[in-house]
Formats: sequence, C-alpha cells, structure tokens
Amino acid sequence: MRFKTKRDPLFVCLWLALILVANLVILWPLLLDPQALTPAGLVGLILPDALVTALLAWLAIDISYVIQEDVLFVKGGMFRSKIRFEEITRITRHPNIWVGYRLIFSRDAIEIHYRTGVLGSVVISPAEQEKFIDELIRRNHSIQVIDRA
Repeated sequence: MRFKTKRDPLFVCLWLALILVANLVILWPLLLDPQALTPAGLVGLILPDALVTALLAWLAIDISYVIQEDVLFVKGGMFRSKIRFEEITRITRHPNIWVGYRLIFSRDAIEIHYRTGVLGSVVISPAEQEKFIDELIRRNHSIQVIDRA
C-alpha cells in the first residue's frame, strides 16, 4: 500500500527558493564575466547546475511511504529506509520537524521510532495520516501512539 507525502505551500516555496538560490550561486560567474560564455565555460557551469537542480527536484518529488508485507519502505530521492514492523516502538504526532532524519514536505508530520535505526526515528508526512497509522498498528499491535501538542 503506497502513501503519498502531504505537501504544504510553505515547504514548496522553501524548496523552490532553495533551487533558485542554488542556481544563482552556480550561474553567478556567467553574470559577472561575459567571457565565460565560451562553449567550455557554459558546459562547466550549466552541467553542474543541471545536476544540482535535478538532485533537489528528485528529493522533493520522489517522497513516498510504502507498506509492504513485512516492512515499511520510506523513500525520498536517494534516501531509503526499510523498517520492519516489529522494530517500530511508537509513533509521535506533531514532532519537531526541523531536526533529525526526515522525509517530509509538510509541517503536519509524524515521527516513527524504531529500534534498528541509526538515529532511532524518521519523521514523515503521509497525506492520509490516520489511515497510515491504522495500517501500522494493524501490523504491529504493540505500537504506542503519543500526541505531542
């Protein structure tokens, strides 16, 4: 079962601003030095710019959470985690979204705590949050749900 990420206008604007700033930083030499408009200069600036833009777009567009037979598969661009249901200990609503391992695009997020993670948890923002939590609890009845207001 696949769950898409919830997308806030704030996060979309922040991400677009990040892409714009990255593009300006990389392409700034073209504005300062018109002599850099040689074919080699263009390739040396535009190729890295295209790669950075593609990477940032991939991170933003390819966020999903998939409940498979025995694992929760969380992915965002190149970042992927497989979390076995029996390793999940608790789910925290309204976590701190600015710190830690997070694959989110919304402030309305949940934090999944599990035993085998390097950081111990991952913050995610499924669009259908209640349905997502119910599916996890159905697969592991010992998961605690904590409301942090």
